[in-house]
Amino acid sequence: MGRITIGVIATAAVLGLAALGPLLAAEKASSDSGAETGLAACYNRHLKGHRTSSGQPYDPDALTASHAHIPVGTHVKVTNVENGKSVVVLVNDHMAGRRHRKIIMDVSQEACKELEFGKSGEAKVKLEVEPSKSDTSSH
Repeated sequence: MGRITIGVIATAAVLGLAALGPLLAAEKASSDSGAETGLAACYNRHLKGHRTSSGQPYDPDALTASHAHIPVGTHVKVTNVENGKSVVVLVNDHMAGRRHRKIIMDVSQEACKELEFGKSGEAKVKLEVEPSKSDTSSH
């Protein structure tokens, strides 16, 4: 290979790694316990009735959330790091298009209210996946 080809390949590799930065940072924020810490935002109330990935319409008064890689149907304990308030939400939507804002989860209006997000509609949160009922049964 020529120098130009190697330079192009090296540049592409560096750019590819740079694009992985937000994903690696989110992974680094996760601990061995499966907890993830980052910024969460409130779903827009105007999305009421729009279909989620689960097929359910978005209900701002339900305790639901959207996440990029936690599977739909998973219960997650969300804790506002600033005030210690917690709530368990059901992930019923797959989040897309938020990487540029560093948002790790969108939560319903009701969850925002219970977590006391305040006027900004965003808060630093800790996410902990709740064990499924089949995981807690004795063998």
